[in-house]
Amino acid sequence: MKVTDNILLLNGAGMDSNVYCVDGELLVDTGTGTFVEQTLEQMDRFDVEIGDIKKIVLSHEHFDHTGAAKQFKEKTDAEVLAHKEAELTEDRTLSAAFDSDFEPPEVDRRLEENDVVKTKNYSFKVLHVPGHSPGSIILWDDDRGVLISGDLLFTDGFGRTDIPGGDEEAIKKSLRRVKKFDNISVLLPGHGTPASNDNIYDDGAIENILSQIQ
Repeated sequence: MKVTDNILLLNGAGMDSNVYCVDGELLVDTGTGTFVEQTLEQMDRFDVEIGDIKKIVLSHEHFDHTGAAKQFKEKTDAEVLAHKEAELTEDRTLSAAFDSDFEPPEVDRRLEENDVVKTKNYSFKVLHVPGHSPGSIILWDDDRGVLISGDLLFTDGFGRTDIPGGDEEAIKKSLRRVKKFDNISVLLPGHGTPASNDNIYDDGAIENILSQIQ
């Protein structure tokens, strides 16, 4: 699914997270690994060359976002980026809850607050937003108004905190940071349907969810 001219939603089936491909060179999250081949087929359908993928950013630790990271790293030879607080262990990924064995990828670069992840058309600032997990981040391109929100913010709700590593007070603080952004035009959540101010079917969706942040 093409979200914008340069951003594709490649997955999101079953228990998998959404997988975004930006400018044909950046993957954000990877899903559990159940649908790797289908994701590759979608990339091919949109003329994305797997060898052009240079970076894989993990929005946080959980298995539904990181389970296929090792497979995609091996297939693309891309570098894997995750926040310095994102421990890719069995306990922190909650892989047992998915009845799966986790083979963690090697993390090539540890991200910190205000780091920048660039592609051909985007420059994403990395913001640390704990609450859903200790290593949660969002990617924010202020110039283009594009927010990749992981499991912090969805078009119809907010991330869970009733799981190991969750922190209700921390997620409230993280959400208040996002509410201060006054120009979000594209919201790309970790699950569910993306929203864009240019899509008449999503009219008001971004404004509505932001208004629910207390």
